[in-house]
Amino acid sequence: MLKGDNMINQYTPYLTNELGMADTRARDLTDAMNDLHKSIAKMDQHNLRIMWTIFTGLMESVAVFADKNPGLNDFREWKPK
Repeated sequence: MLKGDNMINQYTPYLTNELGMADTRARDLTDAMNDLHKSIAKMDQHNLRIMWTIFTGLMESVAVFADKNPGLNDFREWKPK
């Protein structure tokens, strides 16, 4: 069983139902996004600002992941104005 199967989230259904992604790829991507979110959650404000400045697209993806998983931080407060 994949980690994504155990998560209570709306990200996998978003990928499959709204975007038309294959279920197997959606679960893999959900697992990867979960790991990425966990890694980013350990960063301090300095590193979060670096991530938003240099890896804007990646951070936008992490924010969407958080939007689809109630209770997760979307880290948008560290996005440069």
